[in-house]
Amino acid sequence: MTSFLCEQVIDFDAIDGYEAKNIETLIEQLQAIESRKVVVLLRNAHYLTTQAFAILYNYIRQLNSSHAAFVLVSTDSSRIFPPLLDFVQHQEAA
Repeated sequence: MTSFLCEQVIDFDAIDGYEAKNIETLIEQLQAIESRKVVVLLRNAHYLTTQAFAILYNYIRQLNSSHAAFVLVSTDSSRIFPPLLDFVQHQEAA
């Protein structure tokens, strides 16, 4: 596991922002603070639309997104975008 000391936390609840435009806005916010290490807590991730997941997936795969760590929290991992689950490390609660 890689260490990651963050300078800022962004709390994003997908219940309130589940569409592609919401994820695009989040990414714009991250790009504006690219000089800092950021943790994005994405709560209720299973509410994101397929298009929103695709945008998030493409951003995470970019090399310039290494300043951000995403923590996806969901009660239904079966609704998480499968390519994203394959790409990231994930743990399920016991």
